[in-house]
Amino acid sequence: MTSLMQQIIAWFGWGNGIGALAGISIILTAVAVVAPVAVGMLLYGLERLQIAFLKGIDRDFAYFFVNFVTFPGTFVHEMAHLSFAVITGAEVHEICMFESGAGRLGHISYCARGPKLIQMLQHAMTAMAPMVVGLTLGYILLRTIWAGGLPVWAHIGLWYLVISLVDHSTMSDADLALYFRGVWVFVLPLFAFFMALGFVA
Repeated sequence: MTSLMQQIIAWFGWGNGIGALAGISIILTAVAVVAPVAVGMLLYGLERLQIAFLKGIDRDFAYFFVNFVTFPGTFVHEMAHLSFAVITGAEVHEICMFESGAGRLGHISYCARGPKLIQMLQHAMTAMAPMVVGLTLGYILLRTIWAGGLPVWAHIGLWYLVISLVDHSTMSDADLALYFRGVWVFVLPLFAFFMALGFVA
């Protein structure tokens, strides 16, 4: 039986040699590195569409809704940062769930510690945590909604939570900067993983 990796190599038509496998592995590694950024841009686009729609009602209401009415999303965003920072061994100094200055709604402050590679892991994982947690929770909520059998009030509440997650699961500019400080720690492991998949029958 042909493995998925071998099917991908065949699709590119680069042959069956080690060079083809290495080339595809490099491409897939690059895709894996930029995927969180691409997903974040998609979520940001959905948020901007929401703002554009709500501006038809009132501009101030649009930003108030996205920034404050959907506060559960901010809570999940900051708690995801906090959880991943602690799990990876970073030292958390401060967590703020609500602020309206400097274009931020909340933040955490942490200090990476340990060997350089561990610090890179802490930066990358902490930065993309809101997306990982937000998408996971969003998937669970949507599965619950689509399963049916819920009263109207439950549908309204669950959709409100989904919208809140969409509005706050993307990476901020500061998150992106931290992500690209640390994501390179994954490059060699990802490349080795895709190479190994090529040898799986």
